[in-house]
Amino acid sequence: MSRRLLNHNSVTETVIGDDIALVLNRVLNENEALERIPAYLFDIVFHDGSRIGQIDLRLGETQTLVLYGGQVGYGIDRIHRGHGYAAAACELLREIALDVGFRELWITCNPDNQASVKTCERIGAQFVEQVDVPESCELYGRGDRVKLRFLWKLR
Repeated sequence: MSRRLLNHNSVTETVIGDDIALVLNRVLNENEALERIPAYLFDIVFHDGSRIGQIDLRLGETQTLVLYGGQVGYGIDRIHRGHGYAAAACELLREIALDVGFRELWITCNPDNQASVKTCERIGAQFVEQVDVPESCELYGRGDRVKLRFLWKLR
């Protein structure tokens, strides 16, 4: 069971779970964030404070974001992969997403990223489709050509 702490300006700054916690690192403004969509960037940490990864909640619903970039992005440091921490972090992020008004979120990943596919499956996100990334998309410039799209219903 998780508990919220330090609710400041309607953004939960810390969410504590059984094994990990999310700690607000910073708010990305449109000039810093993917596809110019503001986002909350959280560090994923063990209870002793040591960082094991990051997760972000992108605060938009633009066509480009929901089709290609996704509203949730996460990464676990290599040494800590394979323990389900990304799924646990998503479950903690669910509370924050609900608090800011989301009822569902889109998550995208590259087809060869089986760890992310497993994370989506663990949290109950449903595979919707595979899409080609258009050249006009920022992700295309980063080398992404295809994305898998998952819809995560939060309730």
